[in-house]
Amino acid sequence: MCAMSSTRNKARALDLVDRVVNGHDLGALDEFTSNPAVVASATGLVRAFPDLEVVVRWVVAEGDMVVVFHEVRGSQQGPWLFVQEPTSRRVETAFMLAFRFDEHGQIVDQWLGSNFVEMFVQLGWGFAPVGEVVPERG
Repeated sequence: MCAMSSTRNKARALDLVDRVVNGHDLGALDEFTSNPAVVASATGLVRAFPDLEVVVRWVVAEGDMVVVFHEVRGSQQGPWLFVQEPTSRRVETAFMLAFRFDEHGQIVDQWLGSNFVEMFVQLGWGFAPVGEVVPERG
């Protein structure tokens, strides 16, 4: 794959972050992918954190792969992963999101790396520092 494709894929990944995540435009997902897993992942995150904000810290593109490292923050207002009842708590963490693109610039696969334990702690769900007891939810 040529350098132009890497450049295009990097621009597409940044456009997706800007429009779908920061712009909360879930309708734009169709322009980036037809992979149901990618659509479901982005939809679930944006719906759970409707005030979600992302600050991109760095991007690496090589061949058909793009990795975006970004800081995220937002308040949980809908179900997300294991935390089905909204907590309204604010989460601040970092994500590393990798995309694989096809020859047409469409996302065909994705991988997400994050400190999910940190996020669950910020949501008050099921974890406590060593030596402390998890308070009952309710």
